[in-house]
Amino acid sequence: MTTPPPMPPDSGSYGEEPNADDQTMAMIAHFGMILFGWLPALIIYLVKGDAPWVKGEAAKAFNFAIVIQAAYIAFFVVGIMIAIIDIPILGCIVWLGYFGAWVVQAIFGVVNGMKINKNEVTKYPVEIPILK
Repeated sequence: MTTPPPMPPDSGSYGEEPNADDQTMAMIAHFGMILFGWLPALIIYLVKGDAPWVKGEAAKAFNFAIVIQAAYIAFFVVGIMIAIIDIPILGCIVWLGYFGAWVVQAIFGVVNGMKINKNEVTKYPVEIPILK
């Protein structure tokens, strides 16, 4: 009798392989952050409580989306202060930072959504562990 190959570090803690419905929900959690931020991941986290793998993937997506949301808020506050000071070139830099945060969110959302499709382990560079 042969032994099964070792599972990746994150997927082993959730149990067996995900089915097609679970994969779809996890992909929506990752892809959904591109347009809707943390909301799709939170909804999937709350609705799919019976599927630990989906819940874990939604938590990863939510935790990363919260970091990006904090960056959006920081850029907004700095942009308001720069508008009060009235320095247009700094306003352009803040706008580029805001847009750059969205690009980073979109890139990591797509990359991790594609990893879900291939049953690979997903990882975000920065996460605030709010949901587990």
